[in-house]
Amino acid sequence: MKFLLAVVLAAFSNGETLDYNLTWLRINGGTARMTIAPMDQERTRYRITSIAKSSPGFARIFKVRDEIETIVAGDDFSTLRYTKRLDERGDKIEEVTTVEDGVATRKRKKIKKLAVPRPVFDPISVIYYLRGLDLTPGKSHELTLVADGKLYTVHARVRRRETIQTPAGKFETVLVEPEMITEGVAREERMFIWYSDDDRRVPVRIRTEMKVGAITATLRHVQSGVTSIDPPVLKSQ
Repeated sequence: MKFLLAVVLAAFSNGETLDYNLTWLRINGGTARMTIAPMDQERTRYRITSIAKSSPGFARIFKVRDEIETIVAGDDFSTLRYTKRLDERGDKIEEVTTVEDGVATRKRKKIKKLAVPRPVFDPISVIYYLRGLDLTPGKSHELTLVADGKLYTVHARVRRRETIQTPAGKFETVLVEPEMITEGVAREERMFIWYSDDDRRVPVRIRTEMKVGAITATLRHVQSGVTSIDPPVLKSQ
């Protein structure tokens, strides 16, 4: 496991930018960009960002700009700081979680402290960490994740191989379903991640299923390096 993680982290040494098209209930809703890059030459920390925003057309129905930034340790990818800024229909939420000396401190309207193990992940860093694990169909990995002031056990099950067609091309993928459980109860939202079945393990498609419908991010472009964390607005939008 450590070897695979080291290989993946080495691939991030020059940074990576992933652009996605977003759909909600099969309606084109906007774009998203995820980036990762080391914060220093020694690669002691990595910065990961995820920004999603509605297209001008979809914004007339539901305007969204969600920004997430996470800082992780370079040795074990454990979360050090997780910042979430959500702006949905003018309803703004800002939340910051810092992890230090085995304690996660979440600041929103109130401060909440929670004992956590190491490594511990967050909803964005776990997507990247899984890229360094054995994703052979049938495999299952158990991780610990902190989110919304709660501690979750994540059972990431590698379901099967699938061929996925995207604007970035056709990919042979492996489908992974991370299930989040807290206090013996599984989270209602279900997530599915299709990783490219090669050494890069690029998240080709990410789908979150909720009561109000499914939101799907489909890869449009991948490139080395990070020049901007803001997703571009497509001309067709």
